[in-house]
Amino acid sequence: MKNPQIKRFLEIIPGSISWFIIIAFVILLIFRPLAGEILLVIYLVYWSLRLLYMSILLAMAHHRMVSKKNINWLKLAQDVNYDKKFGDIIHVVLYTIYKEPLEVLKGSINALKRVDYPKNKIIVVLAGEQREEDIGTKLDNIKKISSSFRDTIITIHPENIKGEIPSKGANATYAARRIKDYLNNNGYNIDNVIISSFDADTCPDKNYFSCLTYHFLRNSKRYRMSFQPLPVYSNNIYMAPAFARVIEIGSTFWQLIESMRYEKFVTFSSHSMSFKTLVEVGFWPVGLISDDSLIFWKCFLKFNGDYATYSLEVPVYMDIAVGRDYINTIAIQYKQKRRWAWGVETFVFLGVNLVENKYIPLSVKLGKLLQILDNHINWATWAVIISLITPMFLLWGRMAHPDSLMFFNLSYINNIISNALTFTVMLCIFISREFLPPRPKSVSRFIYVSFVLQWLLIPFISAFLGSMPSLDAQTRLMLGKNIGFHATPKRRV
Repeated sequence: MKNPQIKRFLEIIPGSISWFIIIAFVILLIFRPLAGEILLVIYLVYWSLRLLYMSILLAMAHHRMVSKKNINWLKLAQDVNYDKKFGDIIHVVLYTIYKEPLEVLKGSINALKRVDYPKNKIIVVLAGEQREEDIGTKLDNIKKISSSFRDTIITIHPENIKGEIPSKGANATYAARRIKDYLNNNGYNIDNVIISSFDADTCPDKNYFSCLTYHFLRNSKRYRMSFQPLPVYSNNIYMAPAFARVIEIGSTFWQLIESMRYEKFVTFSSHSMSFKTLVEVGFWPVGLISDDSLIFWKCFLKFNGDYATYSLEVPVYMDIAVGRDYINTIAIQYKQKRRWAWGVETFVFLGVNLVENKYIPLSVKLGKLLQILDNHINWATWAVIISLITPMFLLWGRMAHPDSLMFFNLSYINNIISNALTFTVMLCIFISREFLPPRPKSVSRFIYVSFVLQWLLIPFISAFLGSMPSLDAQTRLMLGKNIGFHATPKRRV
């Protein structure tokens, strides 16, 4: 293990800072409440400005997607006349599969069949896990409905490979190595191959591969770039509980916001990239959990900072994580968000490797580390401060000095945040309409009323599922306790 002391130090930093911020506010409330109020007012002003900034980015990202909704991406891709042409490109679509129901997999393959891209240019890879019982039979059943594609390859990832943890990244890497052999044996030029790593529930938009191909062909830095679609969690939106819908729509909106911060944008969940680049960097990480973002940072390090992520103008559609009932759904949502929050391990991974990199400027190194740290510290603290600590200070101020200027300022800023949140919620209601699939005939029209009223759940959701999963992940990392890879159950209720 490289630099174990540095690694351990970096593991402690995020959780220590998050807990210090929260505990400091509590101590100030007890022993120095006026000083605490001053700091809280400063924090709330900062958070108000941040909320305004994110709302603007959300509106801009929405406009970007809507304005390009009716573009004929296939024709644009076919008309490209650069060093590579449309006919040169082959797509490999890799589905990592573990315990997903057959109907989920069939839905994904059927959506892939509906894309406007030539099917004889698409190779499907069904990557199963040996640890799933009867996986071979399930994949064979899926292969039977995949005959319209150029080829369908089945791989089974063995258990207990040395140096690996049971994870999506390990499965994807095993499959990608088999794909490399397949492509070499069949005379393909991997320079012309684009690989898309999809979760088993991923249903690409009909224009996805045309849009992806167009940008790949036109981009002179195509081998130094990943391509990220917007993940829209809507496959089962009409059957999911209201609180789960709000959480996952929020995840979609966060990715919309991130897509407008070009210098900070990294891969997340389902994504695409040059297969040549994937081979160069040694595939996805097999011993870490956050494979989707870590592949970006592996490329960033390999090419000494000369790597970026392009935000595609078309989405992919995915499932909302739901369980057998409300309680089980809450547990599944919590574990899923904790696994996403475990992305804080990228701070450790990047920090350890940047120490040894002599080519990336120090300012860039520090900027990237602070970018990751800022995102995760804010994630772990904002809901605790807004939903729990601020009301406690307001209660203390109302009882101890209701006529003081400081209490007035705190109340005033809190009202501004409430109004800003109301504006943001209205914006979310408006934008969320864009991502609703057609309503099934079995579902009443009155569900659209619940789609509006569901946003009233935000204060309750943020208190429990806002910061807690992130704080949990950082605390475990700080204490040296790994969470393991929790595969989110896919369920069409």
